[in-house]
Amino acid sequence: MHFGIDGNEANIKNRVGVGQFALEVLKHLEKIDQKNSYTVYLSSPPLPDLPKPRPAWKYRVFGPTKFWTQWRLPLDLFLGQGRPDLFLSLTHYSPRFSPIPTVCSIMDLQYIHFPGSLAKKDAWQLSSWTAYSLKKATHVITISHFTKKEIVDHYRLSPSKITVAHLAAPTPPKNLSLSPKFLQKYHLSSPYFLYLGTLKPNKNISFLISAYHQFLKNQETKQKSKQKTKTKLPTLVIAGKKGWLYQDIFQAVQKLGLTKNVIFTGYIPDEDRWPLYQGALAFCIPSLYEGFGIPALEAMAVNCPVIAASSSSLPEVVGKAALLIDPKNQKSLTQALTKIFTDQAQDQTLRKTLIKAGQIQAKKFSWGKTAKTILSSLEQTAQKR
Repeated sequence: MHFGIDGNEANIKNRVGVGQFALEVLKHLEKIDQKNSYTVYLSSPPLPDLPKPRPAWKYRVFGPTKFWTQWRLPLDLFLGQGRPDLFLSLTHYSPRFSPIPTVCSIMDLQYIHFPGSLAKKDAWQLSSWTAYSLKKATHVITISHFTKKEIVDHYRLSPSKITVAHLAAPTPPKNLSLSPKFLQKYHLSSPYFLYLGTLKPNKNISFLISAYHQFLKNQETKQKSKQKTKTKLPTLVIAGKKGWLYQDIFQAVQKLGLTKNVIFTGYIPDEDRWPLYQGALAFCIPSLYEGFGIPALEAMAVNCPVIAASSSSLPEVVGKAALLIDPKNQKSLTQALTKIFTDQAQDQTLRKTLIKAGQIQAKKFSWGKTAKTILSSLEQTAQKR
């Protein structure tokens, strides 16, 4: 069989979210499948870390880039030679008017539940294009059973038309260490709690800052009442690039007087994520909404305890290997931070338990499994045509 793939989401620098998903799917499909042939369609030449071309794995590059998915890609699918048997879109944006049966990939339906978390234009585009892609799709790939249920409930698709292909964490490098040089690079000091991800409303970062502020107040009160040598209190490290509507996050830090306690690192390159996780007291992912939640698995993979929201897909991802909190109840997050901090200062029983459970949980997911699930779905869908 001959499969076509829109690979543009993988062909960008500083990949997060869907870009990371697209890259890993391409790399692992090329690795595991020696039977079928592929054409990866791009609007610009492939970056060096994409799979190398071979007779059964080719790149087709053409422009212009403007409205590429709306008219330029469909035009090539109509007129180009070597038409694929099935076309895979690794995003919500399937080609308009495609002459080829298409499988689309849906990450989540955040735009429905939190339309205010996106610019109006982006929310409208994502909503309208997702609806179009699902209507025209021969089959659908999604990344969690939570999102599958959402698609079934909202768009009235048959569950049999949707395949769940869980995401995974990349394999961390060996011999990690949190060196003084690394800490200096980002102006950090131990101990610290960590958030890592894009700064945007659904991530619930202002909620995390407020809960952390209450944690500090509680600990400072305890230390004063005991009149003992003060234990160094952890900072809160917020790592990740600015997304949209992020101003409230910085305003919360200013308003609560936490400029010396909360550290913003900006975008973290891939190689620096791992020591950042490894050095944290705990990784916090208090999101109101997640289609999956890869950072939770990344943290578990390098022995970092996880505090996660009990909402959306996160319980599906972390299982019983994390402290679950109510993402709308500040007290629950403050209590979780306190448990981790108190345990770290004492016998570390809780951290050891979470670390061991996290190692087991993280190993349940792999990009190889993701690619095998997608490949099986593509082959079965093509055979039915």
